[in-house]
Amino acid sequence: MRGPSGTKSSEKNAGKRFYGIAQHARPAMADDVTVAVVLLLVALGIATYLETRYLRRKMKNRRVRTAKRDDEMQDNAHNAIITTKAIMSSLDRQGIRSAEAEAWLQEAQTANARHNYRVAMDLTSKAKERLLALKAAQASKGDLAKLDRLSVGASSDEMTTKEMLQKEMPPNMIQSKFSIEVAGAAVEQSRVNGRDVSQATELLEAAKTRFDAKDYAAALSIAQQSKRAAAGEHVDVSILSTPAVAPPATSTPGGRPCPSCGASLAADDLFCRKCGKRVAASACGSCGASLRSEDAFCPKCGTPVPQ
Repeated sequence: MRGPSGTKSSEKNAGKRFYGIAQHARPAMADDVTVAVVLLLVALGIATYLETRYLRRKMKNRRVRTAKRDDEMQDNAHNAIITTKAIMSSLDRQGIRSAEAEAWLQEAQTANARHNYRVAMDLTSKAKERLLALKAAQASKGDLAKLDRLSVGASSDEMTTKEMLQKEMPPNMIQSKFSIEVAGAAVEQSRVNGRDVSQATELLEAAKTRFDAKDYAAALSIAQQSKRAAAGEHVDVSILSTPAVAPPATSTPGGRPCPSCGASLAADDLFCRKCGKRVAASACGSCGASLRSEDAFCPKCGTPVPQ
């Protein structure tokens, strides 16, 4: 049982504040914040270190690629200059020169010496384009000169091979022969395809008959009709009833035959137009007297006989 003094003491203690536990709670919260700040700083330091290493490696790789690219550009510029020099030397031997291209090449060499490789490549490209353009122009001029020479030669009195063939062969002979061959191929193809080729075959045989009779115009026409019939087109067969026309007789002035091949010769021909053999004149070109093969002079007027 407490006395009066004990009751008063309890009342005094009840009115006082207790600070022990409250004073130790705040330092615990401060420690948590400090640890979080330290961890954040450590994380930032690690991230900064890794990023720095990545950036250093990236810059190193870029420098390596740049160095390789510079080496490649240097080689390309050197090769371009060598190639342009070779082209210029080759065209110079053909008489094709360009002062503008030479100036560009000199500038390219200067730029290459100053390590301006891209400029050097651009200048050599311009020089090569200029030289190739001059070469093309020279080639076109050469072709025009050849055409002019051909036109001059064609206007001369010399007979070309085409003219000789046209003169020796009757009209439509080659065309009709070719048309007969084409018609024959068309008939065979239609027969393989199972088509009725009786009419086309009849026309083809008629064309061959006219060709053998030297009626080349009719043979050409009938062969074309045979080709159309083989293709399944409707054709007019009344041409088969047309009688063959004998080719007109061609007479050559002089009418004497070549002693080698038998071709007809003109009176003033010294060489055969077909075989090229030299032939003696049969008549004097001055007075028209008959000549023998061994005559060196005309027996009538004394004119020398061309040998």
